[in-house]
Amino acid sequence: HAHRELESALAALKGTEEALLFPTGYAANLGVFSALAHSPECAIFSDELNHASIVDGARLAARGAGAELHIYRHNDVTHLDALMRQSNAPRKLIVVDSLFSMDGDFADVRGLVRLRDAHGALLCLDEAHATLVCGDRGGGWAEACGVSDKVDVHVGPLSK
Repeated sequence: HAHRELESALAALKGTEEALLFPTGYAANLGVFSALAHSPECAIFSDELNHASIVDGARLAARGAGAELHIYRHNDVTHLDALMRQSNAPRKLIVVDSLFSMDGDFADVRGLVRLRDAHGALLCLDEAHATLVCGDRGGGWAEACGVSDKVDVHVGPLSK
């Protein structure tokens, strides 16, 4: 019962329909990417400075399902757009940290949302370092930028 209450509270914080708890951020990224990139008809697009758990989750999902994996230059939406245009995959998944822990810079979420919309992609934003830090309600960087409703999957481990 408490588990479900926490999921409901997290969904309310993020302004989403539901939330799903995983035991760790690493497990969350493995689970999310494996579920969303489950076939060779998917292409995963990952920022080159993403956290190791995102890198591992994307690599394992791609290897296991035969999905394409593309790494774009850090925070370079022009390069990401070019890679997305080159891909013929019918399903595209952009995975990115919202706040990069090693450099302290933020993802260009507005630019990523524009690409999400232009390419019919899914956007998965890892808010591990921005949840309860950014946004009026602590909803993270997407909330602070006014694009929470355009993020398809918010990942936010409770370990930071």
